[in-house]
Amino acid sequence: MLRICLIIAIVAGLAAGAVSFFKVQDIITTTRQARDEWNGKYTNEFAAHTKTKATLKKTAADLETTTKTLVQTKSDLDAANTKVGELDKQNSDLTAKLEKTTGERDDAQQQLEKWRLVGLTPEQVKGVITNLETTLKEKTALIAENKVVAASRDDWKNKYTALVGADAPVELPAGLKGRVLVVDPKYDFVILNIGDDQGAKTRGEMLVDRDGKLLGKVRISSVQKDSCVANIISGWKRGVIMEGDEVLY
Repeated sequence: MLRICLIIAIVAGLAAGAVSFFKVQDIITTTRQARDEWNGKYTNEFAAHTKTKATLKKTAADLETTTKTLVQTKSDLDAANTKVGELDKQNSDLTAKLEKTTGERDDAQQQLEKWRLVGLTPEQVKGVITNLETTLKEKTALIAENKVVAASRDDWKNKYTALVGADAPVELPAGLKGRVLVVDPKYDFVILNIGDDQGAKTRGEMLVDRDGKLLGKVRISSVQKDSCVANIISGWKRGVIMEGDEVLY
């Protein structure tokens, strides 16, 4: 009986050991599978990380290259914009010159058409211009000569009037004006700032005015280059003549 119990106990122990062995083996197998699975995931993650790191490094390199390219592109763009501005200015200048040249050409064509309508050749036009210039010079000379003759005539007329004692005043240039420089109230004469260069003549008579008020009349007695002496006509006194008063004809 004891043997049977011992056998049963041994058998039970062996059975329990077998069960424990199989459980442990299952745990070991499961653990190994889990380890292998985790190791596989770790290997994959490490490989992915390594790839990502390499990709990131390449991306950083590409970004640096892109940044350099962008800086160069911006520099090129600024240079291109500057060049475009210069070209725009040149274009504006050329456009203005073209418009000016076109206008000058149109004017020249109009002038040419006018001469064509006149029916003269360029040589004939030059001849007409030369004759016109000659005529103008002759006219200028005649005008100057006429002034000399007129001045001489007036001078002789004044001398004649002085000799025969006529009281009629001589004619002065229309619009002749001047100012009183000096007044001598004792002898009733004044000195004016107009003379032979301005057209003053002996025995010429001029009115004396101050702010639109008539003060009297003077008669020129002697004439110099740019001044003259005039006597105050007693019958024309309307007030006291002073330096700075205006004289007019």
